[in-house]
Amino acid sequence: MAMPLRRIYDNWGQLNAASGAPRSRARREWEAWLERRPLVAYWGDSWFTTPLYRNLAWHSFSRIDGMSIRLGKPGLTAARMLTPAACANNAERFASRGFDLLCVSAGGNDCLGERLAAIFAGRGRMDADAAFDAVVAHGTFERLRARYATLMAQMAGVGDHFRVLGHGYAPPSRHAIGKPGALTVRDLGLAALVMGTVGPWLWPVMQPVLGSKAEAERFAQRLLAEGFRDQVLAPTRAAWPGQFAYADFSAVGSRDDAGFWYDEIHPTEAGFGLLATGFNALLRRALPPAKRGAVA
Repeated sequence: MAMPLRRIYDNWGQLNAASGAPRSRARREWEAWLERRPLVAYWGDSWFTTPLYRNLAWHSFSRIDGMSIRLGKPGLTAARMLTPAACANNAERFASRGFDLLCVSAGGNDCLGERLAAIFAGRGRMDADAAFDAVVAHGTFERLRARYATLMAQMAGVGDHFRVLGHGYAPPSRHAIGKPGALTVRDLGLAALVMGTVGPWLWPVMQPVLGSKAEAERFAQRLLAEGFRDQVLAPTRAAWPGQFAYADFSAVGSRDDAGFWYDEIHPTEAGFGLLATGFNALLRRALPPAKRGAVA
């Protein structure tokens, strides 16, 4: 007997049971249901996977008539997530189950926390531009480009219509720099009861280097909003035109809008809702024409 279809699958075991074996009745029903609806994977860090918190993936898929799977976990780096084995394994699964799109969220964590601290250990005071140059010289973006290349080398073989969609970051705010996420049910929902660290990941490292939150804001802008976009996402799109696209959030939101940022690097639920509008516009264009009407 076929498993009832769900909108959201939490693991491959659930999805495999629902989609059935090749040529089975369950697989025929699966494929028929997807003729005009998309099958989307959201694979990533906390922007996609924070439990019970209305993050970017939640807001994106809440506006889609289709099916999806959530992969990854909060705190993941691209280095740990986009390994050759994991990319090859997921590519095979995407191909065998008729996926249309992979949305990927990875890279921000590689630029923060202890990885950022390693770059500036023992360094003296400098301005935001010099600090950004130090990150570039350390090879941070070069390694991230290599991880995205590993991903795309596998995903390029999934199918002619299959696409990968990434995202950049919104302009950081000095009002959020140094701000840890408040671990309360009011702020995070029930996720507050299961989450671990909620930052900050940038200010404790960069305060001795940059001195002021205004300069830290400028550094974060160069690092996350511009550097990641220009040195990771844009080159990946240039290398795989037509197969990879990304949402550029560098002009979304306001640095003075206290309601946009939950902590240093995570928007509030309302902030993520704003980002999802542009993200889904790109997602809609990436789908086969017959399925675009399923995306709001």
